[in-house]
Amino acid sequence: MTTIEKAASNNRALSTLNLSHLKRLTTNIGVWQHCIGSEPNVRHGYSIDDVARALIVAVELGKRSIELPFVARLGDICLRFIEQAALPDGRFHNFADKKGKWLDSVGSEDSYGRTLWALAVAYQANQDFAPASRIQGVLDRAMHHISLMGSLRTRGFILQALSYLPDEMCRHAAGLLNVLEMAYYDHNTAKWQWYEPSMTYCNARVPLAMLLGSKFSDDPAETVTVALKMLDFLLKSTAQPEIGGYAPVGNNGWFKKGDKRPAIFDQQPVDAGVLVEACVAAARMTGHEHYSECANAAMEWYEGRNIHELPMYREESGGVFDALTPYGVNSNQGAESILSYCLAAIALDSA
Repeated sequence: MTTIEKAASNNRALSTLNLSHLKRLTTNIGVWQHCIGSEPNVRHGYSIDDVARALIVAVELGKRSIELPFVARLGDICLRFIEQAALPDGRFHNFADKKGKWLDSVGSEDSYGRTLWALAVAYQANQDFAPASRIQGVLDRAMHHISLMGSLRTRGFILQALSYLPDEMCRHAAGLLNVLEMAYYDHNTAKWQWYEPSMTYCNARVPLAMLLGSKFSDDPAETVTVALKMLDFLLKSTAQPEIGGYAPVGNNGWFKKGDKRPAIFDQQPVDAGVLVEACVAAARMTGHEHYSECANAAMEWYEGRNIHELPMYREESGGVFDALTPYGVNSNQGAESILSYCLAAIALDSA
């Protein structure tokens, strides 16, 4: 195991969360996808990826009675967007223009997986603004497509979704878990403890899904062991000893099997956020303080404990910069960035 140097607790992250920027991005249709600086770039319209994340944020904040009038409105808007995006066969549109007109015939596999995850979280929570009775039909139709999804990351999203649902709705879970475990065994070597020949984006998602989905395994202990080997390899690969912190795998080159180290830039907030989620889950399942320390270190990446020592989260406005680049921050503050921060803060609150 690789330990990132112990950081100060980030339990304050949720209590100091500023939702002003998220409110600015929220309309009666959905959540604006992109920004120019902090201003919504309406030309790019909406994405179900961000709407799905926002639904989870609304549900989790609603459970904690945080800014209830806003989160109830946000949750209702996001669920309505998903309902309208749902195709008769159970798949979903992804992109809509500024007026809500669909721009695609069907969305990507990852957008399907994220949407299923959001629906499952909301279904389990059964809140007034997103009742299970309203979600049931959309969720039932969507689940007909689970077996058709080929992307391993999408399968991770789906497995994570199923971990929130009653057992009778989870007949695909064991098969998904088996595919992910076999992918690890197919690719791992002494120097490469991973499930694919490269690390790209949302890297902690599959280890997280396997931890949450281990309850569906014939051998839960072995499944958890495999998931932790991958998470430990990710932590080792992204540790920054010179700052005692963490650097997400850069999307300008990624990290391929045989490379000496991951690409440094451009670092994405969504990667830091999902690592927080995965480390919190690992700490909860194992009781190892090591993972709590790593979760805090990843959260502090947003606060300036990074290569450039620049805060990514702007507490005064509630925005999060879209990337850490060789020249500093990307000053745009899109939906994915702030929502990843919200999800990370929520995860730490449940630690």
